[in-house]
Amino acid sequence: LPLAHFARSTTVRAEQAGALGGCSSLGMSVQDVLERKGYYDELVNVFETIRAKRAFLEKSMREEYEERTDVERDVAALKAKLIALRKAMLETQRAKMVNDTFLTELQAGGVRAFIALRKLKFASVPIAERARQVRDEFREGVLEERPDSPHAARKLGSSSENNHMSLQVKELSFLGSDDNQVPVRCYFGGGGDASAAPALVFFHGEGYVIGDLETHDWLCRSLAALSRVTVVAVDYRRAPEAKFPAAFDDAYQAVCWVAQGGLGGGPPRALGVAGDSNGGALAIACCVQARDRDDGPEISVQLLFYPWMDLRPESPAMLQAETNEQAAFLADLDWSRSVYAPPFPEPELREEDEEEAGAPVVAVLHPLGADGRPWFEDPRASPLLTESLADLPVAFIAYAADDAVACESVRLAERLREECGHDGVHTLHMQGPLGHGFVKNSDQPQAHACVAAAAAFLSMAVRGPASPSRRKA
Repeated sequence: LPLAHFARSTTVRAEQAGALGGCSSLGMSVQDVLERKGYYDELVNVFETIRAKRAFLEKSMREEYEERTDVERDVAALKAKLIALRKAMLETQRAKMVNDTFLTELQAGGVRAFIALRKLKFASVPIAERARQVRDEFREGVLEERPDSPHAARKLGSSSENNHMSLQVKELSFLGSDDNQVPVRCYFGGGGDASAAPALVFFHGEGYVIGDLETHDWLCRSLAALSRVTVVAVDYRRAPEAKFPAAFDDAYQAVCWVAQGGLGGGPPRALGVAGDSNGGALAIACCVQARDRDDGPEISVQLLFYPWMDLRPESPAMLQAETNEQAAFLADLDWSRSVYAPPFPEPELREEDEEEAGAPVVAVLHPLGADGRPWFEDPRASPLLTESLADLPVAFIAYAADDAVACESVRLAERLREECGHDGVHTLHMQGPLGHGFVKNSDQPQAHACVAAAAAFLSMAVRGPASPSRRKA
């Protein structure tokens, strides 16, 4: 061997000998070092085995998780298909029920057959399109000036001829349910404060679909001018954009807002509600709600112009018509009810459905309320069906003899006399031909007479002594 290599080998052996000598000096023999090295090697092997097992378990868990995710995805897809199938089955059953109803109505003849034929006539027209059309036609018909009428261009509260009845008009709004802004139009005496006088919250009519603040401006302005009461007209949400109970929710919140001082300057001295057609129903429903809630506002009076208070498709009013005009009007009411109806709930797959996979799917013709009854039997939609009308505010009811729903005004007056006493209701029965909706038409002398009577009744009710039996405890 070369001398350099021999020298390095000698050096390594010397270092190993020194190391062993060092171990010996620490009391460790070569055997001890070898045993400890074997222990460390075994420990390393154990760790490697554990690491391999952990990697295997992680891989297995990951595969099981992915498999479970795939299964859950497949189950969700199958449930979605099942729900879609149930929805299709419900729609098919519902369509069959509608067709059977059409046939029954056609076979019945009379007004029911007329309404069925009118439904078929407009069945192909999208609801939103028809709503837009009837709104435009109604506004044009109400707001047009008729030169042959001495009252057409005359607005109480703004005319120079009636400057002693001058009014101020203010546009306001409040925050309603679902964070929606509800516009209101406030009519109050000139030079005064909107909250200084008693307040009347007014709800326009026209079947929850058509009317607005402009179409009923003359009526609200006249009531405010003649009664010297602050009138607050509510532009509640309409169908088909907003379904039941959106209109009622906005109406009742408007009453509470005014009662709590929403007009500024504190709560009004007295509070009343009013409305025509379905707006009258909203007014009554608000009175019932205020009576039944512990925190409900105290309402002194209600002005009801030909209220439409029973939305059932087979209500007494819907089954009788003396003229073709009345039959056409009832058909329009039936369409308005169907547009205002809440949507059918989406079908759900529950555990009991999974256990009874063969259970039949049963459809209903009309959406149901929380109590299981059809939605139009809810007192918020049909206040005439309210179990009790006791302790409601004193009421003024005006209607025309030839109104297709006059029977509902008659029935309401009868119930109020029975449940609230003879002084609980005052009626104004107008001779025709006037039909439904006459009070907002400024070109009709009967409308002026009716508004004057209502304003006088309102002024007396909010300024005279309140009946103790109708005060909230």
